[in-house]
Amino acid sequence: MNSYSHSDLNIYGAEDDFEMDAILDAIDEATSSTTPDSAEPSGKDWTRLLAAPRRAASNLTRSDLPNEPGVYLWSRNEVPQYVGTATSLQKRLSTHLGGGVSLAGSSLRRNVCELLFQIPPNVTGNPTRQKVTTGQATAIRGWLLGCDVSWLREHTERDAAALEARLRLVYRPPLNRV
Repeated sequence: MNSYSHSDLNIYGAEDDFEMDAILDAIDEATSSTTPDSAEPSGKDWTRLLAAPRRAASNLTRSDLPNEPGVYLWSRNEVPQYVGTATSLQKRLSTHLGGGVSLAGSSLRRNVCELLFQIPPNVTGNPTRQKVTTGQATAIRGWLLGCDVSWLREHTERDAAALEARLRLVYRPPLNRV
């Protein structure tokens, strides 16, 4: 077992060295084993999305993001992790990059929470239900900041929703739910 400083324990919300080891092991395992359950994404819609410019989430600023409808993709180590739709890419991606302890506004953050800490999304999905610790919120945000984000703008919200539906019909990334 490792010995951690009190600041390390506080950052991740761990009570002791044993819990800190468990948190770091969960993060390592989640980071190294996030591969899709099905075959590689395919089809013309996926080809377009995968060809869109990727930006490191850690370098994104609100002004980098279009305030238009569209579909976005989170990838980690070149592997698609999550596809979503937005009425405003700027607002939606900013919500996903939030660092607060309430996960109610972001299904992506709830799903990363489940991946890292095995807390089901239905537990953290309602604003009046369980919130994560500050350390867990920091770990979730850290995981997301290790991703790349790409997006396709669409003319209307309806076009964006239709594109996402077609994408998910062909391939469902591991952090998307049914």
